[in-house]
Order: sequence, then C-alpha cells, then structure tokens
Amino acid sequence: MNSKAPPIFRQIIDHINAGIESGMYVHGKAIPSEPELCRQFDTTRMTVRRAIDALVNEGKLFRIQGKGTFVSHMELDKTYQKQGFTSNMLSLSVHPSSKVLMAGPCMGDREVQKGLELDADEPLFCLKRIRLADDEPIAVERVWLSLRRFPRLPEFDFEAASLFDVLHREFGLDLTNGYAKQRVNAVTVSGEDAETLFGTKRGVALRIRNVDYDKTHRPFAMSDAYYHGGKYTLDVVI
Repeated sequence: MNSKAPPIFRQIIDHINAGIESGMYVHGKAIPSEPELCRQFDTTRMTVRRAIDALVNEGKLFRIQGKGTFVSHMELDKTYQKQGFTSNMLSLSVHPSSKVLMAGPCMGDREVQKGLELDADEPLFCLKRIRLADDEPIAVERVWLSLRRFPRLPEFDFEAASLFDVLHREFGLDLTNGYAKQRVNAVTVSGEDAETLFGTKRGVALRIRNVDYDKTHRPFAMSDAYYHGGKYTLDVVI
C-alpha cells in the first residue's frame, strides 16, 4: 500500500472536482450514485458520503431527495451589493430573468409595516417572483413596497423590467450610499416553494430578509427570499 496516497475520501473529492472541470460531470446533471462510487473506489458508503457532503457544503453539488446528487448549475459566490438581483447576476456573467407569481396591492403584516416605517392602514404593493439564473430557479422572492410612495407600480411588467430600474427611472429613487439591513439564515423549505426550487417536497435554502434604504436612509422596500442552498453562496464583508 502506498502510504503517501491521499485518503480515499480526498481521492473521491479530487475525482469529482476534476470531472466537473473537464465537463465529464455536466452542470445540472447527476454524478454517479453512492453505490457506483463505492465500487469505483472500493470503499464504504460512509466514506463516499463524507466526500459528497464536503462538496455539497462548498456549493459544488446539491442533493434532491429520492433523485440523487447533482452538479450545481453555477456557484453564485458574491459579495452583497445594493444594486438588485438583475445587476448582481449580470456582474457574475449570468443571465437573470424572473417569473411573476403575484403582483398587486395587498395588506402587510406588522413586521412589514414596522420594517418600512408605515402606518398600519397604508396600502402596499406586493411582488412575488421566481428568480432565475441562466433559466434555472435560484430563488423565490417576496417584496413589499409602499403604494403611497410608488403609486404606479402595478402598471409595470416585472418579468421584463428590473424593480430597481423602475424605482430609479420612474420614481427618482436614489440609491447612492444606499444600504440594506439583512438577516440571513439556513432554513428547511417545504410545499410550493420547495417544489419550485428543488423539484421535491423539501429542501435546504438560504433565507435572506432585507429592508432596503435609499440615499436619505429611508426604507423603501422589504423582501423575504429563499435562495437555493446548493447554488448560491453569500459573502459578507465586515
């Protein structure tokens, strides 16, 4: 036995990484199953799972329960910038798009009213979208804005238009030195949102809740989004 050989789990990691880089394992497609990798490397399922877990944690692979382990379509590793989803995706050379599930007036709960510093009876505009990167679902996002401040929002098609572009162009919103208060945590998603993101009944997502502030430090939007845990990495500069 060669004592200098790397551990088997490291050999599996190196093999999968090399397969991704060479195109042998295609983005969005399944890698060999755990039993196949056990046979290929003459090792135990525990060792294979340890290697796969490491790559899932890095965002290079993601699991779909009952279907297998897949190569992430992309690794969106991005320091947060207050410029909106569309601009952030374009800066990563990824094509952004959206599918609107709901857009129109609504009433917000106390958390939304407090976050936006609104009166309890103030009408809101609610926007729920599936956010796509290179035509693959990356997030389910809900956004709330004041209809009193932005009264014509229901007129716009937010599958074709960027919300931040509309706010800037049509309402004069200035985001120079704007910022966001953000809360991030990992959550288990189920139901309709899980079916959208993972194609299954449950999955792990990165939940990002924002209150966005303009140049004058006035809140103008609140959002609650579930990002696919296997496709999106958020870097935070402190």
